Order: sequence, then C-alpha cells, then structure tokens
Amino acid sequence: MNILNILCSILLLSVGATSYAFESTKTLPKGVRNLNVKGLYTTTSNKTNASGDLEPLAEPLWRPLRFRNIVAGEKGLKKTQLEAFLLSQNINQNDTAGDFRADLNAQINVWAPVFAWGITDRLTLAAALPYYSSSTDVKVGFRTNAGAQRFLAALTTESMNNYQSAVEAAEKFQNAVGRLNERLQENAYQALEPWNKTAWGDLTIASKYLAYDGETLKLAGQFGVNAPTGRTDNPDILTDLPFGDGQWDVFGTVLSDQYLNSSIFFNQFFKYTYQSPDRKNVRWKTYEETVEAPRVPTDYKLGDKIDAGLSMQFEQESTGLTGGLGGLYFRKFSDRYEVDLPEVRNELQRQTGQNALYWQARLGYTTLPAFHRKDFALPLSASIEYRKQFQSRNVPVTDFTQVDLNLFF
Repeated sequence: MNILNILCSILLLSVGATSYAFESTKTLPKGVRNLNVKGLYTTTSNKTNASGDLEPLAEPLWRPLRFRNIVAGEKGLKKTQLEAFLLSQNINQNDTAGDFRADLNAQINVWAPVFAWGITDRLTLAAALPYYSSSTDVKVGFRTNAGAQRFLAALTTESMNNYQSAVEAAEKFQNAVGRLNERLQENAYQALEPWNKTAWGDLTIASKYLAYDGETLKLAGQFGVNAPTGRTDNPDILTDLPFGDGQWDVFGTVLSDQYLNSSIFFNQFFKYTYQSPDRKNVRWKTYEETVEAPRVPTDYKLGDKIDAGLSMQFEQESTGLTGGLGGLYFRKFSDRYEVDLPEVRNELQRQTGQNALYWQARLGYTTLPAFHRKDFALPLSASIEYRKQFQSRNVPVTDFTQVDLNLFF
C-alpha cells in the first residue's frame, strides 16, 4: 500500500541526523561531542486524498467484489457452469456482488541515537541510525448489494430450482473475507492480518558548517546522505511498514538565525532531498486488479522532497528553560515507475505526490549555562516537542510527539 510508504517517509524526516524540526545554525565547539537520543511516537488511521479531504487509511483496500472475481475463484466444471449461468441471466461479469471495507490502524515508535562531533568551532559532523518498532492492525468486512440478491434470486427461480447452489453461494458471500485471503495466498501474498516488526532504519551521515557568524545574523549550511540500511516494503504484504526507502539520498539545507537578544531568535530553513533512481521488485497492479498482479523487477525513482520551516526560539540562561513555536512545510514530488502498461504505471504512481503543513511547539531544559557557571556537574539538555498537522494532501493524518535527550562530553 503506497500510503503506508508515505507514512514512513514522513517519519524518516523526523529522526535524521540533521532534521530537528526546530532547526538552528548552532554548531558544536571544537572537540565537543554530543549524544542525542530521539524518541518519536505516532498513530494514525486516516489520511487525506488528492483534494485534501479526510478518508480512512485503509481506502486502498476498499474494493468491489465483481462477478469476474467470483468466476476466477472457481475451477474446472464449476467455473464453466458459473460462466454459463451468468450469461443466461444477462449478468455482466463486471457487475458487483458487494463491497469490501476495511479499517487499518498504524502505530510507530522510533528511537534514534544521533552522534555529533565538533571538528572545528564552525564544522560539526553527525550520524544517526533510527530503530523502529511498528505495527498495523487491519479488520476487513464484506457487505452484499443488489447484484448479489439478484444472483441468489436467479438461482431459486422455478426454471432453475437450484436451491443447493443458492445455499452454497450465500455461504461463499458470508465467507468473502476468508475467500479473499485464500485468493491473496494463491497469488503469493500474505493474508490480511495484524503485522508488527522491529528493525533498524536508514543511516544518515551529515555535516553542518557555520558560514557567517554575525552578532544578530547567522548563516549555516547542512549537507549529507541517507544510506539504504533499513528494510524496504515487502510487495507481498499489503499492510507492512518500510523502515527505509531502498536507495541513496543526498540532501542540502540552508539555515538562517536572526537574534533579537541573547535569549530569543528567529530561524528559517530550507532543505532539498534528491532521491536517486533504483530498481526493485514491484507488484504490477492496476486500480481494478490488485491481487492477480505479477511481481516484476522495475526501475523507479522516488520523488524528491522539500522541507522548510519558520520558528521563534528562546533559551533563558538564568533558568535553563528552552522552547519554541513554529511551522513546518513538507512537499514530495510524485514517484516515477518505468512501466510500459499505462494502467499499471498510473496505479503505482497514484497518490505519491504529497504536501503537508504542521505547527509545532517545544519546551525543554538545559544545564549548559549552569555547567558553564560550574553550578551543575553534567552538560545535558532534554525537551519534548509536539507537532500538529493542520493541512495535507495524500498524507496520513499524524500528530507527532518527540522527546530529545542530549548529553555533551
């Protein structure tokens, strides 16, 4: 499901070595090291569509049951008899007998150790390797419609008088979810059931350089790569969550701080991420047929990403209190798959272009001023951050809670 890949791409932005949401131009002093442990938690069961309207996260699983799907589930003489019966009753195989509906909930916990080292007073190197613990819970139901009633009624007319077949068909409708799982397994998918996994994500290596260090204006740049060390999505599991995107990424960020005084400053940043082309096994599905889809090695390129933010932050030296308010913008361009079949290419690329807006708030405490005054033994800081999504397109509706613990040595 593309939408679950989208969810993880949003989360990956939050745990990288250089994505602190509340950014700044600050670098570590020469020789000083920092161990930052980030903890992030979120759940979701809804997403927005291309128009920005709310809909269930399981919408890709909402599909009609067509009579041709029922025919495909039969074999030999039964299949031939069913085809003949539908033809005799003028029932088109593209007509529907009912609809599958599903509820899908995703839960993600991420712990990301980030290690940074001040190479000079202006240059800091950093690396991060997130560890994911994620799960999805799916519940699928089926409801018949007028097409199914017409089908059952035709079996019990005086001319047909086939009550046994009517009973058998009714039982199959009642077990439509079970038959769906059987069909999935026949096509090498895993059945729709709860899923959970723990594993490492993609490794991020980055550098930050303080290019201009004025009294009120400071400018910096960040550059780095994301290495494909995390597990990618399994094309045979419809509800799994990838912990990496499977290819190398290169990113660059421009940052600016404007200080009102020694405690309060404004920050703006702009980050661009280039996602390199790659090749992987992909299910060549269409909008109408997502099950009988062959798995084919396919060239692809995930859409590049833009992140931007504006915030006001403060650090009160006398008390050690820190905090901030701000907004974030996220944009991902559409993916591209090198597939000759238009209906397959359109389905693979559907809903892969996204954007979202968030507001954010943070509150924390640092012992650094007290450590410099020799009033505290350890230089450390801790903060909690909350991000609220208030507008998006093709993005899961997620609010983030993130905890940061920093130790300097």
